[in-house]
Amino acid sequence: MRLKKLLGFVKEYHSTIGSVLVVLILVGVCLFTVIDKKLQKTTEHGRMVQLTPLYKDAPEVPHYYKVAYSTLNIDANVAESGNFRDSVGAFSGNNLTEQQQKDKAALEALIASNNAVDVTTAKDAAKDRRDKYKLNKLGEENASTDISISPRMTASGGNVQYGTGGSYLGRFLLTGYCPCAICCGKTNGITASGKPATPNHTIAADRRYAFGTQMVINGIVYTVEDRGGAITGNHIDIFFNTHAEALAWGKRYGDVYLYTGGGTTATANTNSGSTGNTGNTGATGSVTLIGDSLTVGCTSAFKGLVPDANVDGVVGRQMSAGFDVVSGMKSAGTLGNKVIIELGTNGVFSQEDGQRLIDSIGSDKQIYWVNTYGPSLSWYSEVNAVISALCSANSNVTLIDWASVGQAHPEYFAGDGIHMTGDGYSAYAQLMYNSL
Repeated sequence: MRLKKLLGFVKEYHSTIGSVLVVLILVGVCLFTVIDKKLQKTTEHGRMVQLTPLYKDAPEVPHYYKVAYSTLNIDANVAESGNFRDSVGAFSGNNLTEQQQKDKAALEALIASNNAVDVTTAKDAAKDRRDKYKLNKLGEENASTDISISPRMTASGGNVQYGTGGSYLGRFLLTGYCPCAICCGKTNGITASGKPATPNHTIAADRRYAFGTQMVINGIVYTVEDRGGAITGNHIDIFFNTHAEALAWGKRYGDVYLYTGGGTTATANTNSGSTGNTGNTGATGSVTLIGDSLTVGCTSAFKGLVPDANVDGVVGRQMSAGFDVVSGMKSAGTLGNKVIIELGTNGVFSQEDGQRLIDSIGSDKQIYWVNTYGPSLSWYSEVNAVISALCSANSNVTLIDWASVGQAHPEYFAGDGIHMTGDGYSAYAQLMYNSL
Protein backbone atom coordinates (compact mmCIF):
# COMPACT_ATOMS: atom_id res chain seq x y z
CA MET A 1 0.00 0.00 0.00
CA ARG A 2 2.87 2.41 0.93
CA LEU A 3 4.76 1.53 -2.24
CA LYS A 4 1.66 2.26 -4.30
CA LYS A 5 1.31 5.67 -2.63
CA LEU A 6 5.02 6.43 -3.18
CA LEU A 7 4.77 5.55 -6.87
CA GLY A 8 1.71 7.72 -7.17
CA PHE A 9 3.54 10.64 -5.51
CA VAL A 10 6.50 10.24 -7.85
CA LYS A 11 4.26 10.03 -10.86
CA GLU A 12 2.39 13.16 -9.82
CA TYR A 13 5.48 15.27 -8.94
CA HIS A 14 8.11 13.73 -11.23
CA SER A 15 9.03 17.06 -12.87
CA THR A 16 9.73 18.79 -9.58
CA ILE A 17 11.67 15.85 -8.22
CA GLY A 18 13.83 15.76 -11.39
CA SER A 19 14.68 19.47 -11.08
CA VAL A 20 15.71 19.08 -7.45
CA LEU A 21 17.98 16.15 -8.29
CA VAL A 22 19.67 18.14 -11.08
CA VAL A 23 20.32 21.05 -8.71
CA LEU A 24 21.77 18.74 -6.05
CA ILE A 25 24.06 17.11 -8.62
CA LEU A 26 25.34 20.51 -9.81
CA VAL A 27 25.98 21.66 -6.25
CA GLY A 28 27.87 18.45 -5.56
CA VAL A 29 30.03 18.91 -8.66
CA CYS A 30 30.87 22.49 -7.66
CA LEU A 31 31.84 21.47 -4.12
CA PHE A 32 33.98 18.65 -5.42
CA THR A 33 35.79 21.00 -7.82
CA VAL A 34 36.52 23.57 -5.10
CA ILE A 35 37.76 20.95 -2.63
CA ASP A 36 39.94 19.31 -5.27
CA LYS A 37 41.42 22.68 -6.27
CA LYS A 38 42.31 23.44 -2.67
CA LEU A 39 44.02 20.10 -2.21
CA GLN A 40 46.05 20.28 -5.41
CA LYS A 41 49.68 21.56 -5.33
CA THR A 42 50.28 24.45 -7.73
CA THR A 43 53.49 25.55 -9.44
CA GLU A 44 52.13 28.93 -10.46
CA HIS A 45 54.05 31.98 -9.34
CA GLY A 46 52.36 35.17 -8.22
CA ARG A 47 53.35 38.65 -9.24
CA MET A 48 56.28 40.47 -7.70
CA VAL A 49 54.71 43.88 -7.40
CA GLN A 50 57.37 45.72 -5.37
CA LEU A 51 61.12 45.80 -5.07
CA THR A 52 61.95 47.29 -1.67
CA PRO A 53 65.36 48.37 -0.35
CA LEU A 54 67.54 45.29 0.19
CA TYR A 55 68.53 46.31 3.71
CA LYS A 56 66.87 48.04 6.60
CA ASP A 57 69.84 50.22 7.47
CA ALA A 58 69.22 52.80 4.74
CA PRO A 59 72.12 55.18 5.59
CA GLU A 60 74.68 52.44 4.89
CA VAL A 61 73.32 51.19 1.57
CA PRO A 62 72.08 52.60 -1.71
CA HIS A 63 68.41 53.45 -1.63
CA TYR A 64 66.41 51.87 -4.44
CA TYR A 65 63.01 53.26 -5.22
CA LYS A 66 60.10 50.84 -5.12
CA VAL A 67 59.48 49.63 -8.66
CA ALA A 68 56.52 47.64 -9.93
CA TYR A 69 57.10 44.45 -11.93
CA SER A 70 54.60 41.92 -13.33
CA THR A 71 56.01 38.46 -14.03
CA LEU A 72 52.62 37.02 -15.03
CA ASN A 73 53.28 33.41 -16.09
CA ILE A 74 57.03 33.49 -15.58
CA ASP A 75 58.19 30.52 -13.52
CA ALA A 76 61.59 29.81 -11.96
CA ASN A 77 62.94 27.97 -15.00
CA VAL A 78 62.11 30.85 -17.32
CA ALA A 79 63.64 33.33 -14.88
CA GLU A 80 66.88 31.34 -14.75
CA SER A 81 67.07 31.35 -18.57
CA GLY A 82 67.79 35.09 -18.47
CA ASN A 83 66.38 38.16 -20.25
CA PHE A 84 63.00 37.65 -18.64
CA ARG A 85 62.87 41.29 -17.51
CA ASP A 86 63.06 42.45 -21.10
CA SER A 87 60.24 40.10 -22.05
CA VAL A 88 57.90 41.67 -19.50
CA GLY A 89 59.03 45.24 -20.12
CA ALA A 90 60.70 45.93 -16.77
CA PHE A 91 64.03 46.87 -18.34
CA SER A 92 63.45 46.87 -22.09
CA GLY A 93 66.25 48.11 -24.32
CA ASN A 94 69.85 49.01 -23.64
CA ASN A 95 69.52 52.74 -22.99
CA LEU A 96 68.60 52.52 -19.31
CA THR A 97 68.50 55.54 -17.05
CA GLU A 98 70.77 55.67 -14.02
CA GLN A 99 67.86 54.82 -11.74
CA GLN A 100 66.82 51.87 -13.93
CA GLN A 101 70.38 50.54 -13.82
CA LYS A 102 70.33 50.72 -10.01
CA ASP A 103 66.94 48.99 -9.89
CA LYS A 104 68.15 46.30 -12.25
CA ALA A 105 71.24 45.68 -10.10
CA ALA A 106 69.06 45.46 -6.99
CA LEU A 107 66.71 43.00 -8.68
CA GLU A 108 69.59 40.80 -9.77
CA ALA A 109 71.03 40.83 -6.26
CA LEU A 110 67.63 39.86 -4.87
CA ILE A 111 67.32 36.98 -7.35
CA ALA A 112 70.84 35.78 -6.48
CA SER A 113 69.93 35.73 -2.81
CA ASN A 114 66.68 33.84 -3.43
CA ASN A 115 68.48 31.24 -5.58
CA ALA A 116 71.22 30.52 -3.02
CA VAL A 117 71.89 26.79 -2.77
CA ASP A 118 72.02 26.68 1.03
CA VAL A 119 71.83 28.85 4.11
CA THR A 120 75.59 29.31 4.35
CA THR A 121 75.86 30.53 0.75
CA ALA A 122 72.95 32.93 1.27
CA LYS A 123 74.56 34.29 4.42
CA ASP A 124 77.90 34.83 2.69
CA ALA A 125 76.22 36.50 -0.29
CA ALA A 126 74.31 38.86 2.01
CA LYS A 127 77.50 39.75 3.88
CA ASP A 128 79.30 40.47 0.60
CA ARG A 129 76.52 42.84 -0.46
CA ARG A 130 76.51 44.61 2.91
CA ASP A 131 80.27 45.08 2.77
CA LYS A 132 80.07 46.34 -0.80
CA TYR A 133 77.52 49.02 -0.01
CA LYS A 134 78.96 50.34 3.25
CA LEU A 135 79.81 54.01 2.90
CA ASN A 136 83.47 53.51 3.71
CA LYS A 137 83.77 50.97 0.89
CA LEU A 138 82.12 53.05 -1.82
CA GLY A 139 85.42 54.65 -2.73
CA GLU A 140 86.74 51.20 -3.65
CA GLU A 141 83.65 50.26 -5.64
CA ASN A 142 83.29 53.48 -7.64
CA ALA A 143 85.95 54.36 -10.16
CA SER A 144 87.06 57.96 -9.95
CA THR A 145 85.06 60.10 -12.36
CA ASP A 146 85.46 63.65 -13.60
CA ILE A 147 83.08 66.08 -11.89
CA SER A 148 82.62 69.82 -12.22
CA ILE A 149 84.39 71.74 -9.43
CA SER A 150 84.33 75.53 -9.30
CA PRO A 151 87.62 77.37 -8.80
CA ARG A 152 88.03 79.41 -5.65
CA MET A 153 88.98 83.08 -5.69
CA THR A 154 91.41 84.55 -3.18
CA ALA A 155 91.49 87.99 -1.63
CA SER A 156 94.39 88.91 -3.89
CA GLY A 157 92.34 88.12 -6.96
CA GLY A 158 93.98 84.79 -7.84
CA ASN A 159 92.24 81.53 -8.67
CA VAL A 160 92.69 78.27 -6.78
CA GLN A 161 91.95 75.47 -9.25
CA TYR A 162 90.98 72.05 -7.92
CA GLY A 163 91.31 68.72 -9.69
CA THR A 164 88.16 67.12 -11.08
CA GLY A 165 88.21 63.59 -9.62
CA GLY A 166 85.50 62.28 -7.33
CA SER A 167 83.91 59.02 -6.18
CA TYR A 168 80.14 59.03 -5.81
CA LEU A 169 78.99 58.62 -2.19
CA GLY A 170 75.25 58.84 -2.79
CA ARG A 171 72.31 61.17 -2.33
CA PHE A 172 72.43 63.03 0.97
CA LEU A 173 70.12 65.24 2.99
CA LEU A 174 71.83 68.66 3.03
CA THR A 175 70.98 71.17 5.78
CA GLY A 176 72.54 74.44 6.91
CA TYR A 177 73.75 75.87 10.20
CA CYS A 178 75.54 78.97 11.48
CA PRO A 179 77.63 79.89 14.58
CA CYS A 180 74.61 81.02 16.63
CA ALA A 181 73.17 79.68 19.88
CA ILE A 182 70.10 78.33 18.05
CA CYS A 183 72.17 76.20 15.67
CA CYS A 184 75.14 75.29 17.88
CA GLY A 185 74.28 76.14 21.47
CA LYS A 186 77.33 78.43 21.43
CA THR A 187 78.59 81.42 19.46
CA ASN A 188 82.39 81.05 19.29
CA GLY A 189 82.35 79.40 15.84
CA ILE A 190 84.82 76.67 16.88
CA THR A 191 84.09 73.25 15.37
CA ALA A 192 84.37 69.81 16.96
CA SER A 193 87.76 69.44 15.25
CA GLY A 194 89.00 72.56 17.04
CA LYS A 195 89.17 74.65 13.87
CA PRO A 196 87.12 77.81 13.26
CA ALA A 197 84.14 77.20 10.99
CA THR A 198 84.49 78.74 7.54
CA PRO A 199 81.71 79.28 4.96
CA ASN A 200 82.03 77.37 1.68
CA HIS A 201 84.52 75.10 3.41
CA THR A 202 83.25 73.59 6.68
CA ILE A 203 80.69 70.79 6.91
CA ALA A 204 79.48 68.53 9.72
CA ALA A 205 79.22 64.83 8.82
CA ASP A 206 78.71 61.38 10.32
CA ARG A 207 81.53 60.01 12.50
CA ARG A 208 82.38 57.42 9.85
CA TYR A 209 84.03 60.32 7.99
CA ALA A 210 87.27 61.43 9.62
CA PHE A 211 88.04 65.11 10.13
CA GLY A 212 89.78 66.43 7.04
CA THR A 213 87.76 64.31 4.60
CA GLN A 214 86.98 66.38 1.51
CA MET A 215 83.63 66.14 -0.26
CA VAL A 216 82.24 67.82 -3.37
CA ILE A 217 78.71 69.26 -3.11
CA ASN A 218 77.23 71.36 -5.92
CA GLY A 219 80.69 71.86 -7.39
CA ILE A 220 82.24 73.13 -4.14
CA VAL A 221 84.95 71.22 -2.24
CA TYR A 222 84.04 71.08 1.47
CA THR A 223 86.02 69.66 4.39
CA VAL A 224 84.59 67.61 7.28
CA GLU A 225 85.49 69.63 10.38
CA ASP A 226 82.42 69.34 12.58
CA ARG A 227 79.93 66.88 14.13
CA GLY A 228 76.31 67.12 15.21
CA GLY A 229 73.98 64.99 17.31
CA ALA A 230 71.45 64.77 14.47
CA ILE A 231 74.06 64.46 11.71
CA THR A 232 74.18 60.72 11.10
CA GLY A 233 74.19 58.51 8.01
CA ASN A 234 73.49 60.27 4.73
CA HIS A 235 73.11 63.72 6.28
CA ILE A 236 75.50 66.65 5.96
CA ASP A 237 75.23 70.06 7.67
CA ILE A 238 76.78 72.94 5.69
CA PHE A 239 78.20 75.95 7.56
CA PHE A 240 76.99 79.48 6.70
CA ASN A 241 78.03 82.84 8.07
CA THR A 242 74.53 83.92 9.13
CA HIS A 243 71.35 82.33 10.38
CA ALA A 244 69.44 83.93 7.48
CA GLU A 245 71.64 82.12 4.97
CA ALA A 246 71.15 78.81 6.77
CA LEU A 247 67.37 79.30 6.79
CA ALA A 248 67.39 80.25 3.11
CA TRP A 249 69.25 77.03 2.34
CA GLY A 250 66.65 74.99 4.24
CA LYS A 251 66.55 71.25 3.62
CA ARG A 252 67.37 69.78 0.25
CA TYR A 253 68.83 66.61 -1.24
CA GLY A 254 71.91 66.45 -3.43
CA ASP A 255 74.62 64.18 -4.82
CA VAL A 256 77.81 64.02 -2.78
CA TYR A 257 81.24 62.92 -4.02
CA LEU A 258 84.38 61.98 -2.15
CA TYR A 259 87.02 64.35 -3.53
CA THR A 260 89.85 62.43 -5.22
CA GLY A 261 91.15 65.14 -7.52
CA GLY A 262 94.50 65.57 -5.85
CA GLY A 263 96.19 68.89 -5.09
CA THR A 264 95.30 72.42 -6.13
CA THR A 265 97.03 74.96 -8.31
CA ALA A 266 97.02 78.74 -7.93
CA THR A 267 97.00 81.23 -10.79
CA ALA A 268 97.24 85.01 -10.81
CA ASN A 269 94.24 87.11 -11.74
CA THR A 270 94.61 88.67 -15.18
CA ASN A 271 91.05 89.98 -15.48
CA SER A 272 91.21 93.72 -15.93
CA GLY A 273 87.48 94.22 -16.16
CA SER A 274 85.02 94.92 -18.94
CA THR A 275 85.20 97.67 -21.55
CA GLY A 276 84.21 100.99 -20.08
CA ASN A 277 85.48 100.22 -16.60
CA THR A 278 87.02 103.44 -15.38
CA GLY A 279 88.98 103.35 -12.17
CA ASN A 280 88.51 99.68 -11.29
CA THR A 281 91.90 98.88 -9.83
CA GLY A 282 90.68 96.64 -6.99
CA ALA A 283 91.09 92.88 -6.78
CA THR A 284 88.38 90.51 -7.92
CA GLY A 285 87.70 89.90 -4.24
CA SER A 286 86.47 93.53 -4.01
CA VAL A 287 82.98 92.60 -5.19
CA THR A 288 79.62 93.72 -3.81
CA LEU A 289 76.33 91.97 -4.58
CA ILE A 290 73.10 93.80 -3.67
CA GLY A 291 69.79 92.05 -4.21
CA ASP A 292 66.55 90.48 -3.02
CA SER A 293 65.50 86.91 -2.19
CA LEU A 294 67.31 85.54 -5.25
CA THR A 295 70.54 86.93 -3.82
CA VAL A 296 69.72 85.32 -0.47
CA GLY A 297 69.21 81.98 -2.21
CA CYS A 298 72.47 82.09 -4.20
CA THR A 299 74.71 83.55 -1.46
CA SER A 300 76.36 80.25 -0.59
CA ALA A 301 77.05 79.35 -4.23
CA PHE A 302 78.34 82.85 -5.04
CA LYS A 303 80.63 82.99 -2.03
CA GLY A 304 81.95 79.61 -3.05
CA LEU A 305 83.22 81.37 -6.17
CA VAL A 306 84.09 84.74 -4.61
CA PRO A 307 84.68 84.10 -0.87
CA ASP A 308 85.53 87.74 -0.09
CA ALA A 309 82.44 89.20 -1.75
CA ASN A 310 80.26 91.56 0.28
CA VAL A 311 76.74 90.15 -0.23
CA ASP A 312 73.63 92.01 0.95
CA GLY A 313 70.34 90.28 0.11
CA VAL A 314 66.94 90.83 1.70
CA VAL A 315 63.72 88.95 0.91
CA GLY A 316 61.11 91.19 -0.77
CA ARG A 317 63.54 94.09 -1.39
CA GLN A 318 62.41 96.70 -3.94
CA MET A 319 64.82 98.53 -6.23
CA SER A 320 64.20 101.78 -4.34
CA ALA A 321 65.79 100.25 -1.22
CA GLY A 322 69.11 100.07 -3.07
CA PHE A 323 69.83 103.77 -2.42
CA ASP A 324 70.05 103.30 1.36
CA VAL A 325 72.11 100.11 0.99
CA VAL A 326 74.66 101.84 -1.25
CA SER A 327 74.79 104.89 1.02
CA GLY A 328 75.44 102.74 4.08
CA MET A 329 78.19 100.78 2.35
CA LYS A 330 79.88 103.96 1.16
CA SER A 331 79.86 105.34 4.70
CA ALA A 332 81.30 102.08 6.05
CA GLY A 333 83.85 101.83 3.22
CA THR A 334 82.59 98.37 2.21
CA LEU A 335 81.31 99.13 -1.29
CA GLY A 336 83.42 97.13 -3.72
CA ASN A 337 85.00 98.32 -6.94
CA LYS A 338 82.70 95.89 -8.77
CA VAL A 339 79.03 96.16 -7.84
CA ILE A 340 76.40 93.64 -8.95
CA ILE A 341 72.78 94.82 -8.73
CA GLU A 342 70.13 92.11 -8.57
CA LEU A 343 66.95 94.16 -8.14
CA GLY A 344 63.73 94.03 -10.11
CA THR A 345 62.22 90.72 -9.07
CA ASN A 346 59.66 92.37 -6.80
CA GLY A 347 58.27 95.06 -9.10
CA VAL A 348 58.80 97.55 -11.90
CA PHE A 349 60.74 100.81 -11.59
CA SER A 350 61.43 103.76 -13.85
CA GLN A 351 64.60 104.37 -15.84
CA GLU A 352 65.04 107.62 -13.91
CA ASP A 353 65.10 105.78 -10.57
CA GLY A 354 67.51 103.20 -11.96
CA GLN A 355 69.81 105.97 -13.19
CA ARG A 356 69.81 107.60 -9.75
CA LEU A 357 70.94 104.30 -8.22
CA ILE A 358 73.76 104.03 -10.77
CA ASP A 359 74.82 107.62 -10.07
CA SER A 360 74.80 106.99 -6.31
CA ILE A 361 77.20 104.05 -6.79
CA GLY A 362 79.54 106.26 -8.84
CA SER A 363 81.14 106.32 -12.26
CA ASP A 364 84.41 105.02 -10.79
CA LYS A 365 82.80 101.64 -10.12
CA GLN A 366 82.19 98.82 -12.59
CA ILE A 367 78.49 97.97 -12.28
CA TYR A 368 76.75 94.77 -13.38
CA TRP A 369 72.95 94.62 -13.46
CA VAL A 370 71.25 91.22 -13.54
CA ASN A 371 67.99 91.21 -15.46
CA THR A 372 65.14 89.12 -14.14
CA TYR A 373 63.04 86.17 -15.21
CA GLY A 374 60.54 83.75 -13.75
CA PRO A 375 57.68 81.77 -15.33
CA SER A 376 55.35 83.45 -12.82
CA LEU A 377 56.73 87.01 -13.17
CA SER A 378 54.29 88.91 -15.36
CA TRP A 379 56.38 92.12 -15.30
CA TYR A 380 59.83 90.74 -16.13
CA SER A 381 59.74 92.05 -19.73
CA GLU A 382 59.01 95.60 -18.57
CA VAL A 383 61.74 95.47 -15.92
CA ASN A 384 64.27 94.03 -18.36
CA ALA A 385 63.55 96.74 -20.92
CA VAL A 386 64.49 99.38 -18.31
CA ILE A 387 67.64 97.48 -17.28
CA SER A 388 68.70 97.13 -20.93
CA ALA A 389 68.25 100.85 -21.52
CA LEU A 390 70.32 101.68 -18.41
CA CYS A 391 73.16 99.42 -19.57
CA SER A 392 73.15 101.05 -23.01
CA ALA A 393 73.18 104.55 -21.53
CA ASN A 394 76.08 103.98 -19.10
CA SER A 395 79.51 102.82 -20.26
CA ASN A 396 80.38 101.44 -16.80
CA VAL A 397 77.23 99.25 -16.56
CA THR A 398 77.22 95.71 -17.98
CA LEU A 399 74.12 93.56 -18.47
CA ILE A 400 74.05 90.05 -16.98
CA ASP A 401 71.41 88.28 -19.05
CA TRP A 402 69.77 85.82 -16.66
CA ALA A 403 66.48 85.98 -18.60
CA SER A 404 67.94 84.12 -21.57
CA VAL A 405 69.42 81.41 -19.34
CA GLY A 406 66.22 81.05 -17.30
CA GLN A 407 64.00 80.73 -20.36
CA ALA A 408 66.25 77.97 -21.69
CA HIS A 409 66.23 76.05 -18.39
CA PRO A 410 62.74 75.76 -16.83
CA GLU A 411 64.09 73.03 -14.57
CA TYR A 412 66.03 75.71 -12.64
CA PHE A 413 62.83 77.10 -11.09
CA ALA A 414 60.93 75.96 -8.01
CA GLY A 415 57.18 75.47 -7.84
CA ASP A 416 56.38 79.17 -7.33
CA GLY A 417 57.90 80.02 -10.74
CA ILE A 418 60.12 82.73 -9.21
CA HIS A 419 62.64 81.19 -6.85
CA MET A 420 65.03 78.44 -7.87
CA THR A 421 66.24 74.96 -7.13
CA GLY A 422 69.75 74.28 -5.85
CA ASP A 423 70.98 73.76 -9.39
CA GLY A 424 69.27 76.98 -10.45
CA TYR A 425 71.00 79.05 -7.76
CA SER A 426 74.33 77.46 -8.66
CA ALA A 427 73.85 78.42 -12.32
CA TYR A 428 72.74 81.91 -11.25
CA ALA A 429 75.91 82.43 -9.18
CA GLN A 430 78.10 81.00 -11.93
CA LEU A 431 76.63 83.40 -14.50
CA MET A 432 77.42 86.38 -12.28
CA TYR A 433 80.92 85.08 -11.60
CA ASN A 434 81.61 84.55 -15.30
CA SER A 435 80.48 88.12 -16.04
CA LEU A 436 83.15 89.53 -13.74
